[in-house]
Amino acid sequence: MASSPAGTGHGCRSPSIHGYAGTKDGAQPRGERSNPAVAAYAGKNHSLRQNSKTDRSGEADGVKITFVHSTLPEDEYRVHIRCNNPASALQASGRHTVHFLPLEEFFHNSPAAVEVCTSADVIILHRYLFENTLAGVARWRARGKKVLVDIDLSVEHLESDHPGFSFWCKGILPLPFKNGSRPVFPPPAEQLKWLFKMVDGILVPTPQLARDCFPHGRVQLLADYLNTNEYLVVPSQKRADSVWLGLNASGQAFSSLKGSGVLEGIEQALNQSGRLNLLFAGADPSAARWLSRLPAERVEVLPVLSAEGLPAALSKVDIGLLPAVGEFDLRQSPLPAVEYMAMKIPWIASNQPPFQGLAEYGHLVGNSPAEWAEAIGWLAENIEAARQRAAGAPYLYALSQDAAENIEKIERAICGFEEAG
Repeated sequence: MASSPAGTGHGCRSPSIHGYAGTKDGAQPRGERSNPAVAAYAGKNHSLRQNSKTDRSGEADGVKITFVHSTLPEDEYRVHIRCNNPASALQASGRHTVHFLPLEEFFHNSPAAVEVCTSADVIILHRYLFENTLAGVARWRARGKKVLVDIDLSVEHLESDHPGFSFWCKGILPLPFKNGSRPVFPPPAEQLKWLFKMVDGILVPTPQLARDCFPHGRVQLLADYLNTNEYLVVPSQKRADSVWLGLNASGQAFSSLKGSGVLEGIEQALNQSGRLNLLFAGADPSAARWLSRLPAERVEVLPVLSAEGLPAALSKVDIGLLPAVGEFDLRQSPLPAVEYMAMKIPWIASNQPPFQGLAEYGHLVGNSPAEWAEAIGWLAENIEAARQRAAGAPYLYALSQDAAENIEKIERAICGFEEAG
């Protein structure tokens, strides 16, 4: 999720309209993958199973893909996961050419948009399918381009205190999206259901979201993948004689945290053990009021974490906490657990669908304060054994979730709509 230092990993610093890492010809991105634990895909010939031509050697030609993405700070992490990580794996294969385009450029059909969309075979619009993007979708489909929308959140289940609620459910446009001063009506969450019919396909990261989208269009599952090098190069910042709990509330509604029981569970656990401390990331005012109830010397508060800053923050954590409750959370990705596993950190999560498939690698609890407190206390008492366990099968599983390791799945998801259609 975070960009890796120069010369390591395949993460890109920031999306650019000028193509991946400044290239327009499908050349290798800067910083070839060097992680020996992950198979290197750079330079190998991977074919797109559908929607591809063949050359005289019988191998499939590459595909030119343009990712259209938001530049809003609150979207940066998910843009990194849904655009940067698959794009860098596609480019590193040596088969495909990838470009990035800011959403505002797509709105206005700027010269940069014309350039990278004209050259594309597939245009992937991350999240923002609403009236401001409709003209662009229609324009490029009319010119024979495949246009996909990537929906990685359940807009119809957003809590009122979620950062995206005012846009999706009230139609209040962020400043970069404004077209005059009027709100969008109907709100984008309502528009989305019929605008799905205007694109060639829908990409989603979880089976729960796929089921929601099936009635509205053709759907392909494209899981969230890591760039594992971004995590492996970060040194541990563990602090002696203490155990630090990690709660990353960036992008999560405070009402969800409260409803899961994790906040009361943390309070109970800190009262029961003087070794325990809390690293909290997030900027919700309600969270600040809750944090003021905890001993200040045992709490470290970070702002909303960027993709680049996340691995360094996680490196301070001994036990990761992953609460989930309510319909919105039940459709979220399990990737936060995989991020902890990539850094060999034990974790505790709500016993809910996003994490149930990873039960063998962590600890699942019911959403009650008592269960959270008990699990935290037990894991803290056995932290050395838990760390050893986290360095085994959970770590190896995290390596298997690297984007480059899953290049063929990424290719099949993006091009699966040809076979379906």
